[in-house]
Amino acid sequence: MLPRGANHHLQRESNDRMIDSLRHQIEDLRKVLETKTNQLEAVKKINVDFENVRSIVLPDNEMFADGDRIFHYLKDQMERSKILKGSPLRSEYNVNEYTMFDRHYVYQLDTGLGTKPQDVILRRSDLSKELNEVCDEALRSLNGGPERFKVSPTYRFTSEDFLHGMFRTERDIGTQYELVYKPESSSNVPNKSQLFRVTLFRPFAPVTHISSSSTDTSETIYFIVPLQGREDTFRIFLDYFKDFCIPDGNVYLTVVYFGNEALSEIIQLLDELSSKTGFKHYQVITMKNEEFSRGKALQFGASSLNVDDPLMFFCDVDIGFTKEFLHQCRAHTIAGKSVFYPIVFSLFNPSLVYKHNEIPILRDRQVIKSNNGLWRDFGFGMSCQHLSDFKKIGGFDLTIKGWGTEDTLLFRKYTQSNTMVIRSPVNSLFHHWHTKHCDKTWATEQYESCLRSRARTEGSQLSLGLEYFQLKAELESKHT
Repeated sequence: MLPRGANHHLQRESNDRMIDSLRHQIEDLRKVLETKTNQLEAVKKINVDFENVRSIVLPDNEMFADGDRIFHYLKDQMERSKILKGSPLRSEYNVNEYTMFDRHYVYQLDTGLGTKPQDVILRRSDLSKELNEVCDEALRSLNGGPERFKVSPTYRFTSEDFLHGMFRTERDIGTQYELVYKPESSSNVPNKSQLFRVTLFRPFAPVTHISSSSTDTSETIYFIVPLQGREDTFRIFLDYFKDFCIPDGNVYLTVVYFGNEALSEIIQLLDELSSKTGFKHYQVITMKNEEFSRGKALQFGASSLNVDDPLMFFCDVDIGFTKEFLHQCRAHTIAGKSVFYPIVFSLFNPSLVYKHNEIPILRDRQVIKSNNGLWRDFGFGMSCQHLSDFKKIGGFDLTIKGWGTEDTLLFRKYTQSNTMVIRSPVNSLFHHWHTKHCDKTWATEQYESCLRSRARTEGSQLSLGLEYFQLKAELESKHT
């Protein structure tokens, strides 16, 4: 029989051993957690060599002996994603579009249930945690990156230098971010003629820096505009060109004109522009005896450029733009690697949008709201690409007449090649509404495509519905 108090003593010893064991377990768990945290931090510093996709340089750290599985998983995620190089797609419908954002707004195709019906853009604050983290990481990579990416030894990038960004998510892999900066936050910047693009990747793990590169803002953009008649529309186009392109100093305008009607007026408008601004970098290619073909116009315009691999912008005369688009075109079009297919915001018929109000001037109508227009995600006419990539892909199908289809077929060629297609809504291009004629003599696909475009760009579902029911009510009242 145990002495009095022995049971109590034994119980206390047992409790002390249990507490001591728990202390050791907690300490072991703390060390494991610390190790895993350090592994993830090191993974975030992975540098990817774009010249050799499979070459990934890791920090010299023994902790990766236990983190190989994590590393190989993240490496596999990055290699499976399409951020390093393009790959053939099943069809043009498989292009994974980007979402664009700037300092204040996020421009997206699908607004979802989280936004008000009248808006097609989100405020940055709605995604502040995610995008702020990405912007912070981009600044760290720019300010701590290789010397060749620095503006000067003393210059440090700030949020004021941020122009715009884009992101897209591959559901089973992760999210890719492209951010563009231009040094402007200091008056002592020695060289403001460069854009700096940072690529980041979040492989459903900590955000990972992929690369930093720069784009020279002095690279000339060659506008190629097909035209037949439409003198008044061309006058508006030149107003935009004068205000937003000529001050840039690195643009060239090629107009490919069909027929003789209004040709002298078009040339006169260009001469007047040159006289007022001193702008001389333009040419007019005349195709007097040719039936109008947009694809043929752009093909001939591209062939006329006698410079080494020019950066071309295929543009229609009814497009309004801002100076930001020039930065977007240069930043996302890389010879031999990527072409840029911006998704234009198409304005609705102003007589429907402003039915009960005075119609504002054209530039004041360029407001991105669902009642004003829609993202023209079914159109592929506006694009930035280098001549070398255009030739490699085989150019346009020159058998197509009129407008339409030729741009879709070219886009399809790119999506089925190894060239990356950068496609995103942009806040810098606006398609101006105009009456649209669809010719029944066109090929069936081309004619039906024209009708669909006409139906979608007339007005919002709400305004068209109100118009329909109002007309229906008027007709019913006449019969009663």
